[in-house]
Amino acid sequence: MSVGFIFPAFVSEYSGNEPEVIRKYSGVFDKLLDQACVHSGINLKQCINYERNIPDHELNAQLISYIFSCAVADLLREKKLVPEFLAGYSMGLYAALYCGGSISFTQGLDLITGAYRLVNASIAEVDTGMGSIVGLSIEDILNLLKNKEGVFLANTNGEHAFLISGLKPVIQSLLLEARMEGALHASLMNVRSPYHSPFLDEAFMMFREFIQEQITIRDSSVKIISSIDQRIFIHKEDISTELILNLNTRINWLKTKESLLEIGVNRFVECGAGNSLLKIGKFIKGSFKIY
Repeated sequence: MSVGFIFPAFVSEYSGNEPEVIRKYSGVFDKLLDQACVHSGINLKQCINYERNIPDHELNAQLISYIFSCAVADLLREKKLVPEFLAGYSMGLYAALYCGGSISFTQGLDLITGAYRLVNASIAEVDTGMGSIVGLSIEDILNLLKNKEGVFLANTNGEHAFLISGLKPVIQSLLLEARMEGALHASLMNVRSPYHSPFLDEAFMMFREFIQEQITIRDSSVKIISSIDQRIFIHKEDISTELILNLNTRINWLKTKESLLEIGVNRFVECGAGNSLLKIGKFIKGSFKIY
């Protein structure tokens, strides 16, 4: 039995057991939360409220999701549970790299903050976002995109589950058409940044320079699978490439999970708050278990 740790990007809502887990393992979580508050200069403690969704502010939501994921990874390490593979869903890559020892905890905070600021600077005058569509085929999605300028396929979660990214008004129009085509679910996501799309090509160039100048990347102690092209790597040069491309390049979570299943990984631990990757896993065929 092979085990893979999978790391979510943005946690849109808590699953309900987070307060109990944090009370039981407060030493692990509180240490990282305190460190993040000091390093970022943001009082993230005020952002955590288990009675509602994670905060609307995109940067704070990313930082809190990262802290949760790193805390779970540390806790599992204390429990002597070692993965054979790591996979980061979109910006979940940062926590995956922390788990593998490629970056320090504070470097992950710097990557998130740096990417966020560069992305926002590059789209300051543009109304952008992301959308989710469930219930259509890839052929349906591509046909809808064919007649739309300014919106792109950003991620394939399953055979009938997709994310799109680009200009918000165009996304809204496409979501309406998707519903008319029979989509079971089509809605805007609570994200302003058009991740995994050409809209971030400018930010991609600046982010590459930021990483080269300010981030020290080490080889990973655990094999990492790319959510972009499903290659497997551990070396720092490949990690740097993945980090940069992860900003503006389309990803395919479906193929990533299928590739892991093909090489014998059939037990996954979702490292983070919420259960978004567990929900996505329901769209993926195969004999596996997500904890």
